[in-house]
Amino acid sequence: MVKLIAIDLDGTLLNSQGRISKGNLAAIRLAENQGVKIVLCTGRPYLSMKNFVSEIGFVHPEDYIITFNGGQIQKAATGEVIISDTLSLEDMLRWDQEMKRLELPMNIVDQNYVYEPLVYPRGYPSLYTKKGTAAPIKKKDFLTFQDHHRFNKFIVGTDQQYLEVQKKAIQPILSSDYTLTMSYPWLMEIANVGVDKGSAVKKLAQELNIEREDIMGIGDQLNDLSLIKYAGIGVAMENAVEEIRQTANFISKTNDEDGVAYAIHHFLRVR
Repeated sequence: MVKLIAIDLDGTLLNSQGRISKGNLAAIRLAENQGVKIVLCTGRPYLSMKNFVSEIGFVHPEDYIITFNGGQIQKAATGEVIISDTLSLEDMLRWDQEMKRLELPMNIVDQNYVYEPLVYPRGYPSLYTKKGTAAPIKKKDFLTFQDHHRFNKFIVGTDQQYLEVQKKAIQPILSSDYTLTMSYPWLMEIANVGVDKGSAVKKLAQELNIEREDIMGIGDQLNDLSLIKYAGIGVAMENAVEEIRQTANFISKTNDEDGVAYAIHHFLRVR
């Protein structure tokens, strides 16, 4: 029996206009009325989630969202952080040096801002700041961060083909010390090793005493792969990338066809 549904946001719950459809919203509320816990599971920070939290109506103290691709579990209504796995100044400096070597544009994300360097590699400005975030953006000399500063993730957004080539040249020690996730073919996210959506859902489920087989996970991109693998019922959107489609137990409709609602109706038999 489904007790928890973890739902990705972009390309899954949100349609091409970046909105939650009436059909998806109605299905979520029907599921909640059956006692199913709904958890939004996204790479976004909490600040860019607040409108959707309000729209869905997350007001209960035990409503949760997972942000930063599993880096944080937060109370939906207030943003209070329950579980957090952040990066240090030392981590940032390691990656800043590597990104400069590979001439890749890196952005740094914390609870409040997306930081961009004073200068990007010539010919390769960040695509993330142009089309990948709604969070406030601030220019910053990365060498001036204080020792105690904590970061939620590092992001590289650039030309897909260029990123594919340069990613192969990343030092193996860095690839093994951190989790590298492709949120889109042109967007790579860097977090602490072991940080992903599936691990975060597992931690939350343990806190809530919900078994793996009672969890549904819905997603479309490679950063949802760990979620699809962990969930007892892994649901791929029709618009999902091929690896997600091949891994999932069920393929729903697209994000423009109320695919989340279709999956909820299919497995919960809500009408």
